[in-house]
Amino acid sequence: MTFSASDAAFEGFRLVRRKPMALVAWTLLYAVLSLAGLFAMSSAIDPLVAWAERMEGLESTSPATPEEVLAAFQGLGEVMLSVAWLIPVSLIVGAMLMAAVARAVLNPRAGGFGYLRLGMDELRVFVVTLVLTILMTFVCFAVFMLIGVLAGIAGASGANWMWLFVILGGLVGVAAIIWLAVRLSLAVPITVAENRFAFFDSFGVTAGRFWPLFGMAVITIVMVIVVQLLLGIVTMPLALMTGQEMWSFGGHQDPEALRRALDITNPWIIASALAEAVVYALTVGVMYAPFAAAYRDIKGLGAETPTA
Repeated sequence: MTFSASDAAFEGFRLVRRKPMALVAWTLLYAVLSLAGLFAMSSAIDPLVAWAERMEGLESTSPATPEEVLAAFQGLGEVMLSVAWLIPVSLIVGAMLMAAVARAVLNPRAGGFGYLRLGMDELRVFVVTLVLTILMTFVCFAVFMLIGVLAGIAGASGANWMWLFVILGGLVGVAAIIWLAVRLSLAVPITVAENRFAFFDSFGVTAGRFWPLFGMAVITIVMVIVVQLLLGIVTMPLALMTGQEMWSFGGHQDPEALRRALDITNPWIIASALAEAVVYALTVGVMYAPFAAAYRDIKGLGAETPTA
């Protein structure tokens, strides 16, 4: 089956218009995560300030003993561990949202508030995205290492023409990364639609469709940037009211400014978190829905995929 890249690229907007309560559900989920993160970070301010003062004390005195340095860094480790839970929770929420968007596109009649669930679909999406992210990270690292080696050889040789190979190698490497990303881009929709771990099944579905999918991805990225810029203009006044922007531009050196910027008892902080959650939820829909729509149209599944 064929599909329209431009039509699929706008699936996120159609989804939000068709199911506005899904946007509400995604917003509330992310807002809870955001406020929990602010609370965790605000709770870590005092221990972090105490650690910084301890380190300054060690620097101002005679050379510190290894035991003192180890004790100081153990204190930092304890502070980091107190907020480390945010990482797995954020990954779980991300998997829930990706699965919810795919489910909303593939099976609009599926139950759940905003198509949100926490079950095997989400576990499979989590594992698949984690594995593919590690793979893409490894590929990017290998490409940049190769470019670095070529640049080192060109610099050592002193021959200017050698830099042509560095440029060509860089272009080929970036093209390879983009090609792999596009070929793997339907892994999540396949995982949700077929209720299984679909690590590399996307290769079969995307075979012969690289350019339409690439075009769809470019359109999607442009729309995401536009949405974030426009909504960022709307939410910026709220960030200014909370003091978060002042902290971002240098106020982080003042613990009191940091406490004010993370104080979730401040109504402006809550309003700002909700506004940012709306931006994030809309971004999730606009970004992920086109790939689910592409899978649906390529497979010729029609309006519903009952297994999703």
